[in-house]
Amino acid sequence: MRTTRRGTERCGLIRRAATDLFLERGYDGVSVDDIIARAGGSKTNVYSHFGGKDGLFVAVVETLCDEINAKLKARDLTGLSLEQGLRVLGSALLAELLQDWHLALYRLVIAESARFPEIGRAWGAHGPETSCRILTEFIASRQPAEAPVEPHRAATLFHDMILFEALHRAVCGLPTPVTQREIDHLIDEALAVFTRGYAR
Repeated sequence: MRTTRRGTERCGLIRRAATDLFLERGYDGVSVDDIIARAGGSKTNVYSHFGGKDGLFVAVVETLCDEINAKLKARDLTGLSLEQGLRVLGSALLAELLQDWHLALYRLVIAESARFPEIGRAWGAHGPETSCRILTEFIASRQPAEAPVEPHRAATLFHDMILFEALHRAVCGLPTPVTQREIDHLIDEALAVFTRGYAR
């Protein structure tokens, strides 16, 4: 199907309206009618471009995850050492994922993925799998001569070290690093462990 400029703009409006509504009300609390009332257009736009509410939900998750990783990819790591680059990437990723809107998205994905496996797959592919790939590429470019594990495994370990506890505590409403100083401290602790084991 040929997509016109107007059609592309309409898709963007629908996706933005759906994003706001899903994050405000959850998946079950939003209907296609609600989305159209906010975005304009017609139900035909939703079904022709996204296949319905489920497809639109997947598109929202993919878009939000892609936006986070685009910011990660945009970081200039030229001339940085392994430790310096991981500090930049880790701090940027953690700061994004601890924002209220992302916590709302993460809760939604957890709540809906058992019933709707496609949403879990979309989140995995466009979220942590992509951010780990970005870390992997950087680690591979700075890999020590005798690294104890290969770059992808190292990236996954570092990714989980900085995110798992903080993210899950935040999702559950427990105290978690929120200031830049607290985030920097968490990153420093993870790097102290990681670099002693990986870049020794």
